[in-house]
Amino acid sequence: MQSDKLTRSVMPAVVMLSLALAIRQMSMTIVMPFLSTYCKLLPGYTPVLAGLAIGIFGLMQAIFQIPFGILSDRYGNKKMMILGLTQVVIGLVIAYFSSNIVLLIFARALQGSGAVIGVGYSWVAGMADEKHQVKAMSILGAFISAAAALAFAVGPILRGLMSVNWMFLSCAILLFINEMYILFFLKDSKSKKKVESPQNGQIHILLKDKNFVLMNLAAFLNNYMMMSVFYVVPIYLTKVTGEKGMWKVFVPAIIIAILVMKVAVKLTQKGLNNQVLMGSFLVSAISIILFFKQSSYIFLLIGTTLFMCGYISLATIVATNVNQATADDCRGTANGIFNSFQYVGSFVGSIVTGAIYGKSNKLTWIIVIVVGIIGFLLVAIGKPSVNKIQEPGELK
Repeated sequence: MQSDKLTRSVMPAVVMLSLALAIRQMSMTIVMPFLSTYCKLLPGYTPVLAGLAIGIFGLMQAIFQIPFGILSDRYGNKKMMILGLTQVVIGLVIAYFSSNIVLLIFARALQGSGAVIGVGYSWVAGMADEKHQVKAMSILGAFISAAAALAFAVGPILRGLMSVNWMFLSCAILLFINEMYILFFLKDSKSKKKVESPQNGQIHILLKDKNFVLMNLAAFLNNYMMMSVFYVVPIYLTKVTGEKGMWKVFVPAIIIAILVMKVAVKLTQKGLNNQVLMGSFLVSAISIILFFKQSSYIFLLIGTTLFMCGYISLATIVATNVNQATADDCRGTANGIFNSFQYVGSFVGSIVTGAIYGKSNKLTWIIVIVVGIIGFLLVAIGKPSVNKIQEPGELK
């Protein structure tokens, strides 16, 4: 009975945090299909600067995840969450007022530097007891993953109603309202216990743990595949469904993927963690084969649905494994490292896919399939287990 009361008291906070991070994720992704075209309208435009405006967000994410994670262990999740979300809101407002390409690049960099995804995972993991931690993490993972995919469906519709700069401002307003709720109504889950500095061994201990490293590599590979799919599939869909019809693929794919993810979570709770991870990588790799038929709506729908099932299940379970294996005192640091690996995977995925896609569609997809197989083998051979990582203070 107490457990049910705990769930009822925690879930609203989990949902609001998940919503904030989902809005943040969507605000970054929703303008992606139009950003290169929008950059051409700004004074000072060059193709190189436009590429920098698009890519600098992911790069800043990769750089700032670890500092935000470390600081959240020292000063609390709530303070760092508010700081990061404020940076994103200010960055979105500056993007709205950007009168030249350099100012837009600065705005995108500021948005990326508000790297609070890891802080969010740390906060949510600390809210729930062990029994409900997986459920709480799955809600957060579903919100973030769905927001990224849904942005490709909603973006073209919104673009028909407003300009790109107004899309920036609309996202800033939504995110600010959510931030105010977090500021005034949510309590931090971070322990008041004094945290040792990372120089005393936290990062070293984390990176020495085989299971932690395996989960980080799995996240890197999963995000590489995701960026490749999100880079190319919208190009295919523009020709098949039109920009405004992308929802016909992404919306059903997301709904089915979230249902599959719930089943995957239940299977991991029954002790089938590695089997689910291996199966998810395999499903993602197989889904890519369907993209070779780029002019078929049915093939694109089934391929995208299968991929989203694998991607969302992997993203949720790998993040949950990291948080279940990490002590609360260094959870922020662990999530910072983990999310840096994710964003480096996104950055590498977008760069490699962009470089190869123009020369060979088939080679692009072959590489993605190979990445999925590597992920499968990584789990099969490494056989990661969810064991508590020894804290620096426990070392003899």
